[in-house]
Amino acid sequence: MVKILKPLLIIFFCLVPFYQVLAENKEENVSIVEIRQQAMQAMWQRLDRLSTLIARPGDIVASSDGTSIVIGNKETQTADTYALIQGREAIQDATEVAELLKQVKDFWPANTSTAHIKHTSAETLVWLIPDAFKRYYMDAVIASDNLKQSLASEHNETIRRSVCMVSLSCGKCHSAFRKVRYDNLRKEGRGWTGSYENCWMYKNEIILDSTSIRR
Repeated sequence: MVKILKPLLIIFFCLVPFYQVLAENKEENVSIVEIRQQAMQAMWQRLDRLSTLIARPGDIVASSDGTSIVIGNKETQTADTYALIQGREAIQDATEVAELLKQVKDFWPANTSTAHIKHTSAETLVWLIPDAFKRYYMDAVIASDNLKQSLASEHNETIRRSVCMVSLSCGKCHSAFRKVRYDNLRKEGRGWTGSYENCWMYKNEIILDSTSIRR
């Protein structure tokens, strides 16, 4: 009996650290998924506010306190209107979107796929065609940097185009690589899909030349 128990005990004490490592790795993987989900949600909140920059006279936008505001016909600087409605500078939101995109750029390791983590909203395609995912993701990174530059130019049409390019790059990536359940559409809003009505002219531009999303 002792001879049988001894090797079993050795196996047991060898396996315990192994399972502890597995548990720790799983917790780490879950944390990575949660961080990237939180980052994406934070980006959407800022992008939804930034949609104020593409509003046209007569459009209804939501202010920082949830009030619905109709954009008037009086010509004003887009960035000035944004500050009045949202209570913060557009460059602040644009900068934070760009920083968040860069911070979680490498937060899609193979051990956080649907095969390992059940509650991820990322499609398996992220890991099956990683080069395509990286290209789409970098479209959004470059578009967000371009938005910061356009805000510095204070040229309204350039700003509107840049907001749309960020929105459309996010939507393009999400449509290919992210699961969106119908019960989440209301919560997640238009920012995920990039389907703002005022961006359709720029969407056609991308259809004709996909690289224009980076300009």
